Amino acid sequence: MDTGAIYELRERLRAAAMAGTNLLSEDFRLKRAYEAFKPLENASPVFAKVGQLTEQLLSPECQNLQGALLDTITLADAVICTLGTVDLVGEVESVGALNLEEYAGSLIVNAPYSALKELLEALTTSGGGHYGYVCDIHEKNPELFRDYRVNNALVQALGAPYAELADQVERWMIEDNDKTVLPALYRDFDPKGKKEMVRRVRVISAIAGAEANEFYVRMLAEAQKDVRAELIDALRYEPKNVSLLCDLSKTEKGRNKDKVFESLAEMQDADAENIFRELAKKKPEKVLMYLRNTTTNWAAEMVAASCEQMLDKLVCIGIAAGEKEKTELAERFLDTVRALFGKGGTHICECYRKMLLHKIKINRLLHAAEKEIWMESYERNIVQYGVLRSRTYWDSTIICDDIEIILAKILQHSLMINPDTDLQELALELYQDKDSGKSNAKFLSAAVTVKFCRDEDCVDWLEEQVWDKGLSVAKQSKKCIEAITHAAAYVIWDQRRNSYVFYGSYVDVCNKSVVRPIRLQHAKELVEWLKEHLTKETDEILTNWVVLNDKEMCKMMGEYLYKKALNIADNRAYLTYMKHCGWTTCKGLAVHLFKSNPRLLNQQWQLQDYLKNMPGDLNARMEEARTLSEMMKTGEVNQGNIVVGAFDEWIEKQR
Repeated sequence: MDTGAIYELRERLRAAAMAGTNLLSEDFRLKRAYEAFKPLENASPVFAKVGQLTEQLLSPECQNLQGALLDTITLADAVICTLGTVDLVGEVESVGALNLEEYAGSLIVNAPYSALKELLEALTTSGGGHYGYVCDIHEKNPELFRDYRVNNALVQALGAPYAELADQVERWMIEDNDKTVLPALYRDFDPKGKKEMVRRVRVISAIAGAEANEFYVRMLAEAQKDVRAELIDALRYEPKNVSLLCDLSKTEKGRNKDKVFESLAEMQDADAENIFRELAKKKPEKVLMYLRNTTTNWAAEMVAASCEQMLDKLVCIGIAAGEKEKTELAERFLDTVRALFGKGGTHICECYRKMLLHKIKINRLLHAAEKEIWMESYERNIVQYGVLRSRTYWDSTIICDDIEIILAKILQHSLMINPDTDLQELALELYQDKDSGKSNAKFLSAAVTVKFCRDEDCVDWLEEQVWDKGLSVAKQSKKCIEAITHAAAYVIWDQRRNSYVFYGSYVDVCNKSVVRPIRLQHAKELVEWLKEHLTKETDEILTNWVVLNDKEMCKMMGEYLYKKALNIADNRAYLTYMKHCGWTTCKGLAVHLFKSNPRLLNQQWQLQDYLKNMPGDLNARMEEARTLSEMMKTGEVNQGNIVVGAFDEWIEKQR
């Protein structure tokens, strides 16, 4: 029995609900869908009931169009739900017991349509201001993006005409890691498509990984251009794809060929290794580029060998060498250093030690070549000492002529994707010399990352590190506090994974992120320590550390952020922080902000926007608005350009 007609009928009924019942009599598409559905009425009593309701709806004598339409849609939805059909071609196989843990945290929010109407429109249509509006809603009401209707709109938004919106939606979907969106991403996929399909592949590969390998291989047969490149990139997740990638390395050209080698670099396989050893004889620079983000053992050996060769050249270079020669050597050296990322083992650790042994000569070379490299880096994007960025994007990606800073950052970031035992011991060794007892603050972030990797109770150790004992009077070191804070910035609570994770986005790879779960049994103690050692960014970090299903922690952090917001001059960012923790008290927030910052009262929409986005329910927010209005009337708060009468009218309308 072909049940496609009921799906078409349901879609036309929904379209009628969007258009309004006044146009039902003119909806020829709905009538045509009903005619196509009629043969199904004899197949089942429930189908007959759907037909009866639809006929009643289309009748000129129908007295309650809205109610009839709602009844018809509800029954059609219920019938389709029981049908349980899918759009995949192939044999039906048993999937065994459903692993509910796999979908932990994948919440469904059934928000009222009135709350979603403008968001859905902004995601699915073109128009000015949609990007800003969607980003604003995502920041202030992220829960709306878990509504099933928004899920489908997000997939559609991957093809938005405004590229910034489409790219941002892609990042959100990857971060959410929600497998329930996969069917919508597979549906109507066009392997010959353009940017929208490229984004779809990136989201699918980030969420499904090797589970979607059959899809990648099947689509690759017809894929073209950028879609083909992304499908090749996704082949890295399945080790069995080595032979396919080896074949593609002989046929692909240009950027697609680069993707083939980058995927092969992820394979712990002898055939993949042999291909790279042969390529290294002809194009050693290309090999370093392909190996820069992999963690395979054979890649670590090749990078270590390249590092040894570069150090030999660097040590032998003479003072009289020309600027061009120095610049070329510096570029090749930094390419080698960049390729250390993610690599572990004793050979790699020796590379770190030897480079630091020659740090004076290396720094001279980098300093001499700095200007030329800086000019080149805009176009070539090859010189990056920061590999990953935290959510707050603190880490610099500019040229640095201090090899210790460069290696410290590479080492810290490597530990986040590869907690290799040798790398961990190296980080602790480079931070604190066991013989002399002296510490090198440049490696403190890496050492703290080791403590996180090992899930150590390290609060007392952290406290010890921040005291500068070299002074006559002990004093806390701001540099050490900042280094610890920067390490903490790469840790966030991931609600969907129900775990803390190391999180960082790649500086030089589009829309790729590191997300590695870690255990932090002493997170609450670490949060308390961070609260006592504040930097400019600490409160945002603390917000990311909140365990959202821990009511006690949410209450503790909400109260802390609320008190902070009542004392800091500009507390606008704290609205998001408090709502993230589920805090519901807003008394005094608006009064404090506008009393401290009269310049913010230039336009009424700014005032209204702030009041709408405070934590708490409508009554609490409007009570704060009325208090602010009274203080404007008495002169306790400078009203600026606000017309108090109009402000009062707005307050009444909100009620």
